[in-house]
Amino acid sequence: MRTTLAMTLAVFVAAAAQAAGDKAPEKKAEDWKGTVFTSEELKKFDGRNGRPVYVAVDGVVYDLSQVKYWKGGSHMNMHEAGEDHTEDIKNRAPKHIHKGGEILKRYPKVGVLAPAEKKEETEKPVVTVPEEREIGLEKFCPVMEHEFVVEAKTPVVVYKGERYFMCCPACPPRFAEDPEKYINNPKVRAEKRKEAQAREMMERAAKKAKGKSGKKNEKKKN
Repeated sequence: MRTTLAMTLAVFVAAAAQAAGDKAPEKKAEDWKGTVFTSEELKKFDGRNGRPVYVAVDGVVYDLSQVKYWKGGSHMNMHEAGEDHTEDIKNRAPKHIHKGGEILKRYPKVGVLAPAEKKEETEKPVVTVPEEREIGLEKFCPVMEHEFVVEAKTPVVVYKGERYFMCCPACPPRFAEDPEKYINNPKVRAEKRKEAQAREMMERAAKKAKGKSGKKNEKKKN
């Protein structure tokens, strides 16, 4: 009987040891620091089509998926998920609400943002003039921060493949001093997103029209 009892106890101890070994490792509070997002990876978490809402501030990536003010990945129609909002929080957000980013401490941290890669040669802004199709459009001046109607004499600054419209001749030199400061203005980013969406819609319409034209020609041949 003693032998049977000893064997039963051994089996129990072995089972307990195996169960302890199979148990998933406990998640530590600081594990998020081991997850690194590049700026391109962060863009994937834009809150659209059910994707999580991630934003970065001061190098920390926060999960704001459960925040109602970020529903759908957009906040106040000015700020988008999947971006670094350090500048917005510190210099543009209402101090009495965001308190320099302190409000974010209540939300889950999911990782850190990798430092941006420094380019050997900084791209320089180039000043040009409006295209004929752009004259008469309403645009936002990133330097003076107001909307105006584009005229034939309106200065246009081309920077990183994008066109920025200036409301006066004094604006391009100021823009050139710190382009990143001006292009990261929430209203400027919002305008660029609208322009990108408009281009995408035009491209889709052109492809659709081309497809229909091809089908018509095919029917004629038949």
